[in-house]
Amino acid sequence: MRAIHLGIPAATITVLTASTLLLGTGAAGATGTIPIYAALRNCDFSRVQTSVEVPHPNMGHGTAQFTSTGSSIAAHVQLVVAGEPGHHFDVGLIQEPLPSSASCGPGAPGSTFTGADTDGSGQLDVTLQAPIRQGATGAWVVVESPNPHNNAPAEFYSTEYLAPV
Repeated sequence: MRAIHLGIPAATITVLTASTLLLGTGAAGATGTIPIYAALRNCDFSRVQTSVEVPHPNMGHGTAQFTSTGSSIAAHVQLVVAGEPGHHFDVGLIQEPLPSSASCGPGAPGSTFTGADTDGSGQLDVTLQAPIRQGATGAWVVVESPNPHNNAPAEFYSTEYLAPV
């Protein structure tokens, strides 16, 4: 019998297999911590590809801890924005899939929003909860501050990837 050589080290295959198994365990429900970083997204979770003028650099970072009870989903959002005490943000929990043409702002189907202000040290800590929308397969968090000069947010953050529902 002839041996097949893939040209991939065995350690790489082992790491890929282990990470696939770990990722597969999270698919049963929305549990886990997902990083939040400065990314502007469309309602279908795709990244906005056009340049958006931002008045100041996005200096925040944080996490969203997703949990699910089977009929509802919750996201505990923690964000630190250095040098911005008392800054107002709109925080949203958005369930996917949504078409790219859909709206996902406050009041839109599949989205839940609240307003929150950073504390004296620039920290934001808020929890959002919503019933799971029929057909939802994932959820993500958006944190943004309004811009008085145009429709694009002045400052924006989103979770790095979708949490499974």
